[in-house]
Amino acid sequence: MKKILYIIRTEADFERVVCLAIAGKEKYDQHFVFVGDFSPFFSDGILDEFQKELFNQHGFVISDFFEISLLGRFLKKMSGGVSVSMWQFSQKKTLFISWLFNVFLRRYIASKKEKMVIKVLNSIKPNVLLTDQSLTDSNYTPEIFRNIALQMQIQVYIFTHGAAAGLHSTFSEWSFDAYDGCTVLACSENEPRSKDTNRIILGDMSSSYPYVHFINQQNICDINFLNDRKYKIGFLVGAVMPTSTNGWNAMLELIIEHSENSDVAMVLKLHPREAPFIDLRILESFNNLLIVNKETDRSRVTKWADIVVCSDHCSTIFEPMILSKKVVAVEGQHIPKYRNVHSPIKYSSVMHISSADQFDITNIPDADPEDLVTNVVAWGNNGKIDLAELLFNKIRERIL
Repeated sequence: MKKILYIIRTEADFERVVCLAIAGKEKYDQHFVFVGDFSPFFSDGILDEFQKELFNQHGFVISDFFEISLLGRFLKKMSGGVSVSMWQFSQKKTLFISWLFNVFLRRYIASKKEKMVIKVLNSIKPNVLLTDQSLTDSNYTPEIFRNIALQMQIQVYIFTHGAAAGLHSTFSEWSFDAYDGCTVLACSENEPRSKDTNRIILGDMSSSYPYVHFINQQNICDINFLNDRKYKIGFLVGAVMPTSTNGWNAMLELIIEHSENSDVAMVLKLHPREAPFIDLRILESFNNLLIVNKETDRSRVTKWADIVVCSDHCSTIFEPMILSKKVVAVEGQHIPKYRNVHSPIKYSSVMHISSADQFDITNIPDADPEDLVTNVVAWGNNGKIDLAELLFNKIRERIL
């Protein structure tokens, strides 16, 4: 059986790896290694409880990158296997030993990462390496994995964090680095083209029609909050971009407007990058609003809600559209250069607004589960098929 090695560093790529791993379970010998950006430990580097439980239920096991080393395993044991910052130690002196061995571990990883990468690859001997679209800094661990894997004649595939680039490509100024020798799995032709010549238009595996319905049927970590209310509104707030806001001001107005409505229950999930910058004090006093954090997967918000309100340039919008929920897309304010340019979502089957006064809770249409925009941007024009299966078919053709 051919071997696949998945490199995981953040919540977004873990979500897509879980999707791929489930599809590849009977087809490949799969291995999982964590190389977290913020914590060296998978235990607190990935907080999404739903995705972790789904991963565990399928019998998958992940190792921290440095565990290939005996000293790495020792330092993990001494540190308690959780990340402890200087600030945490300053607040709680009993964390001194854990903090100290965290420092030792991080320094050890920094000094030995290339040797450990080689050891991991020699130990597993994968036919294929899968990583997310991350930095190409030569000292960055995922890039070291990619470069050494290519030197070992291992095929390297790079996937994106969803279809968002295809939603904001007309008003963003982002470009992607070239990944020489790697195969880049793009979601759509709408995405900004990198210098890569080896590019497959695949779509976002975790937004494929069959997988979205599979996820929605999972009774794991479900939200139980005022379930009997007439209107259940989920707010999924996207990231602010250099060229556009994320529609948060309009969403905030909507939340305040409905905060005393006994027919309405609301759940709010912020983008991880935005959470530290948003003042939630007034919202925390609302009895009909539940604010969820990184531990709660966005799919649980979508499953709970009847109405889903999203930023119009964020890929989280596709899941409720595919489930034919009542979807409201909120357009952010673009810089003057792009004031008359819009996300393709504006031309889809969802209600598209730019201000709170355009929201009509009684007149929101059901989204078309096979919307043309979904097919073009999230499915890579491949239709309702299982996109993870499509990827594995392409891999199989190349490694036979």
